[in-house]
Amino acid sequence: PRLARKVKPFFRFYERETAAYAILRGIDYIYEECPFARGATTIFYKELLNRLEERSRGAKLQFYLSFLRAREKGLFLRMLKHPQDAERISSVDEGLELGECERCGLPTTAPGLCAFCRLWKVAEAEVR
Repeated sequence: PRLARKVKPFFRFYERETAAYAILRGIDYIYEECPFARGATTIFYKELLNRLEERSRGAKLQFYLSFLRAREKGLFLRMLKHPQDAERISSVDEGLELGECERCGLPTTAPGLCAFCRLWKVAEAEVR
């Protein structure tokens, strides 16, 4: 089994634009922040980028596109302290053995159940 690549058709759109699209198309949209996100550093970075965007329209998108270009050129692998780390990181996918989840049949690196089905199993047990 192979994992499907993620398709992100809205990656150039801002969160507000994506929400507006969902609402206009009648797609259910969750307005609340994830309760587990409280205190996460990602929220802090998101707020910083939003403030930057307020001062300079388009800055957030340019930051993201610059990040993608740098990643494509391998900049982040070259920044590692030890050259062998770059080789290890770039070949990490090659060493993974994928099996099938016993419950849903999707690819997983875990024996037995995939992470989602394990979580679902715990949630079902808590409901009972």
